[in-house]
Amino acid sequence: MKHTALLLSAALCLAVSCSPEIYTHYLDVRQPSDAGLDLSRKSMSLVYMDGDIPADSAFNRSVASAMARTLEEDYFGGEEVVGLYRIPKADSLSLDMMHSLVMDTGDDVIFLLTSSLGEAVMESNQELRNARSVDSAYVCTAQVPLKTYLYLYDSLGEDVVRRFTGSTVLRPAVYNNGITPVENLKDKAREVVAGGEAERVGNKMASRFVSNWQTESFSFYYFDNFNEAAWIDALQKALDGKFAAAIDAWAPFVSSGNYREQSCACYNIALAFYLLDDVDLASRWLDQADALDDALVLSGGLRKRIDARKAVSKQ
Repeated sequence: MKHTALLLSAALCLAVSCSPEIYTHYLDVRQPSDAGLDLSRKSMSLVYMDGDIPADSAFNRSVASAMARTLEEDYFGGEEVVGLYRIPKADSLSLDMMHSLVMDTGDDVIFLLTSSLGEAVMESNQELRNARSVDSAYVCTAQVPLKTYLYLYDSLGEDVVRRFTGSTVLRPAVYNNGITPVENLKDKAREVVAGGEAERVGNKMASRFVSNWQTESFSFYYFDNFNEAAWIDALQKALDGKFAAAIDAWAPFVSSGNYREQSCACYNIALAFYLLDDVDLASRWLDQADALDDALVLSGGLRKRIDARKAVSKQ
């Protein structure tokens, strides 16, 4: 969860009541990516294939590395946990291959990247004024066709391989001494795209799989009674984004002698697990809340959210 958009005031205006009160606040919530996938709480690996020549392999590695960094920033707070692997080029891809990569890497989600760089076309060589060295006294812009193929397999979702393709023309600037043969300039152009051009391609490809974020309202129950301080303390933990601590604070109320407190605590715990992206536990706790009190007004909305999240995870 990115951040809490509204903090609970230290002084709540509470009315004396034995019925639960409702407090609503707003959070930026993770949504499926532009590809329609929810990859949160799943481990990932980037696997790239060797190219036909070393420059192509270097390009693929740079793209995969940039993708890994972008995914780490979104799903793992920048922690370097996305694996990066290289495999020999294969003529075809199968579901069995993806199964093997899951077993080899031990990760839930596999991105498999391969790309094809076409022959570079060199534009006119232009002399530069005030060049710093003879070797970079001229610059020639190249046009390098690129086709990318990205395969995604989510072992926790449907047992299918998703395929994404793209094509573009890269335009690297090739610095030279003005007498370098054209064929050598073409080779150098392929080397140049393995640097900054490849990183830009990787960032753009990864952007399709990072989460979207949407501000949504969420409501918790609390009580104004002799346990008021404990309820407010648990609620404040949730509003601070400390959902695990809030769950611990609500847990004692689950075994209280008041069925309303029990059901409301179960509901709050269900919502906290939902905000922790654990929809299975959220669903179990919501079932328990409804079993204790089938008249909870907030239950239906949370159940719809849980069911929607489950549906996306299965895609």
